[in-house]
Amino acid sequence: MDHPFAPEGVAFQPVSARLTTARLLIAVLCCACLIIAGAVAGYLLGPWWLVCSGVGAGLMVWMLWLIPRQVRAMGYALTGDHLLWRHGVMFRSMSVIPYGRMQFVDTSQGPLASRLGIAKVRLHTASASTDATINGLPVAQAEHLRQVLSQRGEERMAGL
Repeated sequence: MDHPFAPEGVAFQPVSARLTTARLLIAVLCCACLIIAGAVAGYLLGPWWLVCSGVGAGLMVWMLWLIPRQVRAMGYALTGDHLLWRHGVMFRSMSVIPYGRMQFVDTSQGPLASRLGIAKVRLHTASASTDATINGLPVAQAEHLRQVLSQRGEERMAGL
């Protein structure tokens, strides 16, 4: 029996582990700000403000555990007629995007992603609820995926 998040005969391509680095860097910086702000407020205003530092530390530990799992759970697969995109650990999701419904596909990259050599591929369809963003692909793989999706989308245009 097929599992809904691992269909039989479909090989999912994982995203780059460098996405973990990018997400952890942002999470750790935000938590560190909360820890420092709580410590300063605790020193200046009273010990109850140290709770903010404790919350920040707890949140940091949670993120250090969760983010790598989230990134490992992400993957995409190209089938004959659809792009499959899955993600999520506790709340899993699988999107099935028909090639013929894609309006355009683009790649983008921010400064941190550029430094880490990763990019995102964004698929736009007629319905915003079926759009998909595949984040954390190596740049060459992202560009190749964009070209493949654009070509398949043009071949199978559904016509609106």
